[in-house]
Amino acid sequence: MSDFEFDIDRETVRLDGEWLSAADLTERIRTKIQAGDFRVSRLSSALEALETLLARLESVAVRIPPEVLDTYRKIAHFEEAPVTQVLRRALVHYLATEEAATRLFEANRTRSGGSP
Repeated sequence: MSDFEFDIDRETVRLDGEWLSAADLTERIRTKIQAGDFRVSRLSSALEALETLLARLESVAVRIPPEVLDTYRKIAHFEEAPVTQVLRRALVHYLATEEAATRLFEANRTRSGGSP
């Protein structure tokens, strides 16, 4: 999607080692332009990438047994990260497994009219 790193939970983008929100980026662009500095393409690109990502996000409700959620919360606390970030990483990890690849292959084959 882009060369930027995003924090979905905090709705920020990392630019030059700093985490910035859309409001931060907008203010920096405004400040530079008011000062006569029109070199704002990197700031503008970061803002556009962040806004595009945030507009495309979808929420999913998941029901999880308390003991499983407690485990994810402990990991999140240890990593000083939001639990939603840890859960997203777990989902991405699952997608990289052979089981997920097999299920995706079967789903695609069934959808395209092949035999299940």
